[in-house]
Amino acid sequence: MLKRDFILVQIEELGKVLAQLLDQRNHGASRKTDVLMESIYSTLKVDKDFLLTHSVEEIHKALDGEDNAGLQRMEIAAKTLLEDYYINSKDSASLRKAQEILLYIPQHDQTFSIERVNLIDQIKELLPNS
Repeated sequence: MLKRDFILVQIEELGKVLAQLLDQRNHGASRKTDVLMESIYSTLKVDKDFLLTHSVEEIHKALDGEDNAGLQRMEIAAKTLLEDYYINSKDSASLRKAQEILLYIPQHDQTFSIERVNLIDQIKELLPNS
């Protein structure tokens, strides 16, 4: 029980960093964005290149670890890729991978997330020819 609580706190903290990243984007303060982005990737123990070059199954396995919280981490990774698109790259590869991850999650999770559905719709609007 303590281990699960610890994991939930870690995921919540990642969410807070992601919220800071979103706030930085909305207010045009790009100085801290690279640091925040790197903080999320290092906490997840993956980097953008790993996410872009591996299958969603491999990403799930890498993020799952001993605690089986990989799906929650995958959602954070997808949101981070989306923020990376907005802030840095404008590269559709980040968008496509974020969409792929977000579509994978409900197939392996018992929870429904309206936020996830909205993110998928948002990505569809941003992707060319989708």
